[in-house]
Amino acid sequence: MNQLDLFAAEPEEPPAPPVPAAPARRYLTDLPPAPTATPATIRTLRSVAPSKPKSRHHRPSTRDPHAHAFEVAEAVSYAWHHNQGGEDIAIPIGTVATLALWPLRGPDAYLGADWWLSLSDQDLMTAFRECWARWWISRPDLIDRAAPLHRWLDDEEPPARRIKAVRAVTEAALTRGLLHRTSSADAEVRSEADIMGALLAVLRSKGSSDALAEVHTPPGVAEMMARVLLLDAPLEPGMKFDEPAGGTGGLYRAAAQVMRERGINPHDFGWCLTDIDPLAAAGAAVNALLWDLGPHVLIACGDTLLDGNLVAKAVQEARESIDRRDRAHAQAVMLAAIRKVETLLGEVA
Repeated sequence: MNQLDLFAAEPEEPPAPPVPAAPARRYLTDLPPAPTATPATIRTLRSVAPSKPKSRHHRPSTRDPHAHAFEVAEAVSYAWHHNQGGEDIAIPIGTVATLALWPLRGPDAYLGADWWLSLSDQDLMTAFRECWARWWISRPDLIDRAAPLHRWLDDEEPPARRIKAVRAVTEAALTRGLLHRTSSADAEVRSEADIMGALLAVLRSKGSSDALAEVHTPPGVAEMMARVLLLDAPLEPGMKFDEPAGGTGGLYRAAAQVMRERGINPHDFGWCLTDIDPLAAAGAAVNALLWDLGPHVLIACGDTLLDGNLVAKAVQEARESIDRRDRAHAQAVMLAAIRKVETLLGEVA
């Protein structure tokens, strides 16, 4: 497997389908524009699916979704610490986030667990990088916010101990049925539990949680609140929700589920979330993709009481992320064209 190369020459293939134009923004005009699709966005990520299911079975837990999320988190925590992964909990959380975001969806997607576990160390790291690269092309605003969960992949020569611990985390998450929870084609199924929140709660020490004044809203309480507030509320497209201390987005998960029960599309609403903890904000960015909250999501990171207008700052950061993506894509197209011309000239010569 080769690493995703944005600057590689285009292979000979049928013309790509036309890029859909960005829809006119009717609502939420104060939020950054939804990222426009690029040809690279709609190109299928190179991946190798197993030709035959292997003998290993990855059965879903029979417990309720929230208990299952904590079951996965506990297994991940044990695997990470048992293999002396270190104090940086962003690495095991980012490992699980990568597996959850892998684009293969559908009723048989869980069989991809065998493929993941068959990869060499180098190919495993390459697949992780390609997953984040793909999502950065389509949602640079959220992937840049999730940087604490994938920044460690920038290390071209990671320590052997880290790779061993990452592989142990990968196996623990997959064999506990993570893909059964996250690889469904139905966003409602993927939104049944908050895997990122469970990981953060289990992996973070009590002292760190106390220092950040973290209080995780129990999923049952979040669902009850969402039903009380939204079940009969007059929800109109264009409305915005703003959570100034949102954690990994548990309240938004519950709200989106209530909307779907009512036949309302979460894509028609604005979701603004702020949290002081960079890891929680990163987890919320991952969840926004996993739960398919739509194009109007804004994640801010900072102290709501001390840092002023964090939403305005997050809007600017999102615009800058999209601009960087667009510049990188334009440069890639230009370099690919130059390479093609050089190839043609070489053939003529």
